[in-house]
Amino acid sequence: MTDATEVINVLSVDVEGFIEANLQSFHIDRKYVDGAKENYEIETNINLLLELLSDLEIEATFFFLGRIARDMPHIVKEVAQAGHEIGCHSYEHLRLFDMDKAAFKERLIAAKYGLEDVSGKRVYGFRAPDFSVTQASIWTLDILRESGILYDSSIYPIALHDVYGISEAKPFIHELPNGLIEFPLSTVEILGKRFPFGGGGYFRLYPLFVTKRCISKINRFGQSCMLYIHPYEVGPIIPTIPELSWYRKFRHYHNCKRGDGRLRQILPAFKFAPAIEVLKQKDLLEDN
Repeated sequence: MTDATEVINVLSVDVEGFIEANLQSFHIDRKYVDGAKENYEIETNINLLLELLSDLEIEATFFFLGRIARDMPHIVKEVAQAGHEIGCHSYEHLRLFDMDKAAFKERLIAAKYGLEDVSGKRVYGFRAPDFSVTQASIWTLDILRESGILYDSSIYPIALHDVYGISEAKPFIHELPNGLIEFPLSTVEILGKRFPFGGGGYFRLYPLFVTKRCISKINRFGQSCMLYIHPYEVGPIIPTIPELSWYRKFRHYHNCKRGDGRLRQILPAFKFAPAIEVLKQKDLLEDN
């Protein structure tokens, strides 16, 4: 067993608004789609998150939609200047398995170059909206490699979810046949089955002691965890959609208002660094 206290994990942030993040998940009346309000939501929540990370002296990886570099370049610059890694989250929040190859490549390149121009930093990593690198869109991994992306963090190695997941995928950091590094989302094995933890709804719904135990368990095996959060799960602003079913309200809103406090309880217990730094430390990527 490895000394778990020496293993470095990653906190990642999928930067998107609540409405745009869920347009393909459930019906949202057009009256709730408001670009100006969404941008204000993102900016307000990011500012709180940056303050939290500064207080805890943690540097994270922020996966930005390319359209945010277009619409709010100052936010990308602010995050980069605070020492955080800038990653790509595609251009708009659209599931990859609904795209053709040409459209995906065009949007990927536009997002990557846009984020690099605004931030002044190279974009090394990519995360698909809704973790939508599945067997139906596995071809996207070759396009990522061809486009200068060095690592991907889109694959959830589970079979439980109705949208994402590749059950046979390796659960820890590994190199793919095309040379791309995969940093999968974190799972824990229980009775021979993998269960997700440490991000989004799983972070909000699981008791904190469960999340801490899962991270510790993975770290004891010398493996880094990839945790993730959305700005609206931490900051003070999250749009309310009264028409949602009780199930959707619980799934998408539970503990969002407590995200700040919950992160402050769990993050200091472990070591964190941006994904690119963890991969360099493991000699999986060159320092260039």
